[in-house]
Amino acid sequence: MFRRQKGASIWSIMMIGAMVGGYGMVGIQLVPVYIENMSVKKALESLEKENTKMSKAQVNRKLAAQFNINQVERVTKENIHFKPTRGGKMRVSIVYDVKIDLVSNLSVLVEFDDSVEI
Repeated sequence: MFRRQKGASIWSIMMIGAMVGGYGMVGIQLVPVYIENMSVKKALESLEKENTKMSKAQVNRKLAAQFNINQVERVTKENIHFKPTRGGKMRVSIVYDVKIDLVSNLSVLVEFDDSVEI
């Protein structure tokens, strides 16, 4: 009666460690991008809550001030788009993408499209 050894071998432990390390590396790179996007969403929500009629220049100034406070560096004026809607309102959209280089020629592209009607 020969008993087989049970448990993980060194190779399976190394494979699991490599997978956890790879996912951890991607997660560490992506977390700041999503935190910055949360700041962008909060800035848009604060515009919506003001409930006052603003011009495009006023909206740009308010967003620039909030982005400066929250250290949002990936959004520029070229990423902010205005579109008139029914009822005299205006849709403010912020569309941007972030490319994160992981290792040599491996990269991750994250696209964001946030909008609010004011």
